[in-house]
Amino acid sequence: MGLKIKWNDDRVRGATTAILLIGRDRLWRGQMDNLIQASLAEYRDDPERYKENKAAWADVTELGPLKNPQHVAYYKNLLSAVDRLLAKMAQAKRQFNSLLELDNSLVASLKNIK
Repeated sequence: MGLKIKWNDDRVRGATTAILLIGRDRLWRGQMDNLIQASLAEYRDDPERYKENKAAWADVTELGPLKNPQHVAYYKNLLSAVDRLLAKMAQAKRQFNSLLELDNSLVASLKNIK
């Protein structure tokens, strides 16, 4: 029996939250190249470090340390895009066969945010 990750699975919410939190931290450090993919890779590579950092970071809906107006605008757009994407997944009752498929879908859906 194969792995099924449904739209309402904690792994979907966890991955999108990681994109937002790690992405916000990467934006603050000025690391914008492949932000979505790099954030997911960082999350998957070291989930324990992510959990430690998550406890210290501001809530996902807050701007945290972002001061650059371009980064603030990008982060707000990313927040909205993630909310829309999660709503679309729920409406379509989207399922994934693996974490790689989930990650690829998230990257493809969010990579063109400006």
